[in-house]
Amino acid sequence: MSLSLQDYRSDVGIDKWVAEVGVTDAPLPRRNIRVALSFFSQVMASLPSSMAAHFLRAMDLSRPVVDTVLTRADRIIAFRTGNESPYKLFYARPGASAFSSGINAAGRSVVRFEVRTTARALETYTSGTLDVWTVPASDQPRFTSVRQLNRGVMVAGGGTQLIIPRAHSLLQAIG
Repeated sequence: MSLSLQDYRSDVGIDKWVAEVGVTDAPLPRRNIRVALSFFSQVMASLPSSMAAHFLRAMDLSRPVVDTVLTRADRIIAFRTGNESPYKLFYARPGASAFSSGINAAGRSVVRFEVRTTARALETYTSGTLDVWTVPASDQPRFTSVRQLNRGVMVAGGGTQLIIPRAHSLLQAIG
């Protein structure tokens, strides 16, 4: 099955993504997949379909997915480890908890940002997932992903996240 970010344009295309992501074929998940794919195709056109599928699996597609615009009045946070760039892809609104953000909180701290200019963002709720990208703490149990054959830490979701492409040119770290 060939997937494309342009599949948001047709019901047949959405059918393929519903099957790939493994969600219930119901109106709300279908609408949310359409919103996310539209955002990815317009704002992240070079995103590989396989990565888009990973992003969709880490979203709670039974809750709203919104293509939104951040303004200079918005403040944003991110949960980063000491050795990674503050300007990556995933952010949250102030008050969010790392423990419901679909990431392993081990070794992470809050980085605060102001929005320098208007910025499109995809706002979603996170789902529980297997975090294979964060170095786990020594006492954290690790599990194997059947899809990727990677080991990682099971993490909770339920919080909101913002996907902000080109954050380095849109956000400014503060304080």
